[in-house]
Amino acid sequence: MICAYCNQDAAATREHVIPAFIYRFHKDLEAKVIGWNEVAQKMVGGEQQVKDVCKTCNGGVLSNLDAYGKEFLVSNGFLTQNYTERSANLTYDYDRLVRWLLKISFNATRTDDGHRHLFERFIPYILTGAPSPKKTDFAVLATLAAPVSTEELGGEYQALQNLANGTSQVNPFFMRIAYGPDRHETFTLRVVMFGPLAFFLLMYVPAVPAGLAANETKRLLKSMPNLKLVQPNTIRAFLNAGSTTWLDYYAAQVGRVNALGTYSP
Repeated sequence: MICAYCNQDAAATREHVIPAFIYRFHKDLEAKVIGWNEVAQKMVGGEQQVKDVCKTCNGGVLSNLDAYGKEFLVSNGFLTQNYTERSANLTYDYDRLVRWLLKISFNATRTDDGHRHLFERFIPYILTGAPSPKKTDFAVLATLAAPVSTEELGGEYQALQNLANGTSQVNPFFMRIAYGPDRHETFTLRVVMFGPLAFFLLMYVPAVPAGLAANETKRLLKSMPNLKLVQPNTIRAFLNAGSTTWLDYYAAQVGRVNALGTYSP
């Protein structure tokens, strides 16, 4: 087997698409569903894995990135069954965060090879942190999904009311790995969501002019005012949920969960 990361011929190991600590978090809550993977077009209820990673990469740098991801979600308060805050003062190590997001998205896209080619230039960065992506290669934006009141839940969402636990607000921890909803000529949009926390990964086509890349990023920020550009050499970003709720992001996902009968809070 040729490792998807280091390109070395080695024995294959199993690498989780969704980090293993998130599976453990859901098992501790006795939840049966992690989220919907739009790359694979199916619910992720078991531990979905790819089998093209060598032991050295899997047990080394990729494991370390997952450890940072857990630290990041815990320290920022997102690894929780029900997130009811409407804002967050996000703190992060930019390079480790971005490398982790790219690793997750790359793992997901290898389940169908749909966007695998987009990640080839970023593999050295995922593995070593260098070279850092240029503004014409990549941009990452973040936002929060707002909670909804229990009064707004009904029908297929009724079962989620138990998550409120007396707060009257619901914002569940599902994980979503997705293509962007629209097609763009200059970039491919990837989305990685951890409950209410959403990251938009703009992966620009090679040789896109710097001015065009900057304009495209600005256009997306203008179209979604609560998006925040997460910039290199920064350690904090303030996020405001605005009016877009998790129902807006997850309506299709929750419908699939309900149809499959696989979520029982």
